[in-house]
Amino acid sequence: MTLDPLIPAGDGHTALAEDDRRGLIPTHIASRGDLFEAEQRNIATALLRRPPTVAQLLDDAYLRGLHRAMFGDVWRWAGRYRTTDTNLGIAFHRITEAVRVLVEDVRAWVEYGTYPRDEIAVRFHHRLVQVHPFPNGNGRHSRIAADYLVEALGGRPFSWGAGLEVDTDGLRAAYRAALTSADAGEIAPLLAFARS
Repeated sequence: MTLDPLIPAGDGHTALAEDDRRGLIPTHIASRGDLFEAEQRNIATALLRRPPTVAQLLDDAYLRGLHRAMFGDVWRWAGRYRTTDTNLGIAFHRITEAVRVLVEDVRAWVEYGTYPRDEIAVRFHHRLVQVHPFPNGNGRHSRIAADYLVEALGGRPFSWGAGLEVDTDGLRAAYRAALTSADAGEIAPLLAFARS
């Protein structure tokens, strides 16, 4: 049996449906490494855009546009919510409502000072990852959205483990462990990871 080089290996990766894979734009991509490089170039270009205000960011149309800016050179479906269930996230037919509820919740947290700004941004990130609205790129999208939110609230962007002295697999494992703790209601490990 031949392994498909575009199928992600390891815990926490989204398995792409065949229809989603057909949305790949660059024709030179032959491996997961090629795909990550193309996506990273697209993300770097997207980050040149002016960061949004809190009001702009906390809008499902903006969040879809951010995903499109980050991945639109690589995937035809960039910026569109997924239309199939995946190994991660909620049922696809609940995505639109869940994202709208999330942005309304975060607006209330900001307005009423429910949490400190870092915690607001990290909880936003966590909930967005739980919804998993897009076929791919959800973790990267939600981390950038959280960075934009904390900046718009007067803070500095998160490091997301950049200060840890571990390899990529170790970093991903630490991130997944922090997300799992947040899933269980313990946000402190994810807050710590975001600033590590």
